[in-house]
Amino acid sequence: MATILSVLLKFVVLVAFFICSCVKLTYSEDVAYSLFEGDAHLDSVISFNSHHTLHRRQSGNDNTTSSPTPTGGTTPEFTEQEVSQNHKYYTSTVLRGAADFNSYWDELYDVKHSEPLSGSHRVAVSVPINFNFRFYGHDVSKITIATGGFLYMSPFLHQWLTATQYIAPLMANFDTTLGNESQVLYKDFGHKFVVEWRDIFLQDQNHTEPFSFQTTLHSNGTIYFAYKQIPVEIQSIEKKNHPVKVGVSDAFYIDTIYAGVQRRTIYEYHRVEVDFTRIQSNSVVILEPLTTCNIAKDCYTCLSQDDNFDCKWCQKVKRCSDGIDWLRQEWRDQGCEIQSSRSNCSYRESQKGASNATIAGVVVAVLILVLLIVGGVWFFYAYTHPTSASGQWMINHRPSEMKAKMNKMKFWKRDTASGEKYRVESTA
Repeated sequence: MATILSVLLKFVVLVAFFICSCVKLTYSEDVAYSLFEGDAHLDSVISFNSHHTLHRRQSGNDNTTSSPTPTGGTTPEFTEQEVSQNHKYYTSTVLRGAADFNSYWDELYDVKHSEPLSGSHRVAVSVPINFNFRFYGHDVSKITIATGGFLYMSPFLHQWLTATQYIAPLMANFDTTLGNESQVLYKDFGHKFVVEWRDIFLQDQNHTEPFSFQTTLHSNGTIYFAYKQIPVEIQSIEKKNHPVKVGVSDAFYIDTIYAGVQRRTIYEYHRVEVDFTRIQSNSVVILEPLTTCNIAKDCYTCLSQDDNFDCKWCQKVKRCSDGIDWLRQEWRDQGCEIQSSRSNCSYRESQKGASNATIAGVVVAVLILVLLIVGGVWFFYAYTHPTSASGQWMINHRPSEMKAKMNKMKFWKRDTASGEKYRVESTA
């Protein structure tokens, strides 16, 4: 019996070894953050699947540039350059050595630093903003600022903030407890929101000079990354204990219940990755949003959107989408993928804007026609009845009579104590 068990155990070990040798094992690049004065909603099981088929489909048409691994040598001479790319949801422009760098940088002299962020490691704080910032077409009124050089943008809070749904001027393992002058500052200007990571050090490489950089969120959805001091090449930053990212990312999540346990799976569907080699001191990254389906509020506008997205109108939820956004689960559960298309969207809804314009044009044309008819009738009556009030008015205002009245008018210049300069008198 013992021999049989031993053989079975060896067989299991061999099978396990064979499976492990055939499957490429990967480690998670996500690290946990403490949410200061905020609850991490971990009532569900969270798993991340950044290689979902939806992510591949979306990024397949994307012109993103991933961060390359250095192949040796040094970075080229630092000169002013501009590189623009289209990332489907955003266009990115990178300015290196920008002569007008100060126009992208806001000096935050009158701002108190955030106590939880300015003396911590892997801590995040949620902050409201005074305008709705449009992020991947979604209106965001509260953001989460992290010590690790990034903003978390989702209303669904959890500890694994670095995974996706971020705006990252420079996500890395920063520790604000290492420098006496290290601070994380932010200021709401009403039309833009600025966050600055000032004089901060890397926990794994604190022998370098400090980093200073900002991100600015504009009310029109544009994002600035401004780098005042970058002491080392980004690609040389240690990523063993913390991911290193520059760019933006978004995701949706799907809730399921399995064996009585709610499971929440987060799917990253898009990411913009900025080339690390282009990030140096005095460089700027500008991310400008492109028009997405989910900003359309009616069917007519939805179907008139740019062909960059396959926009569909779902009458059941009265929403426009290509099926890939934060409300993906509602779109799917309500059957919008089946009932929605460019051809079977409600004709009445899609033609509403055109119908309103047509009706307005007809009304104006009718009014003009009525005025012409009434004017013609009046003119005919006045002309054929010269003794009537209309006829007398026409006689008194005929061109020859008006010319005679003008000839009897006298004009002269006067200077009086009252300041009157000109006077007109008529003997008509």
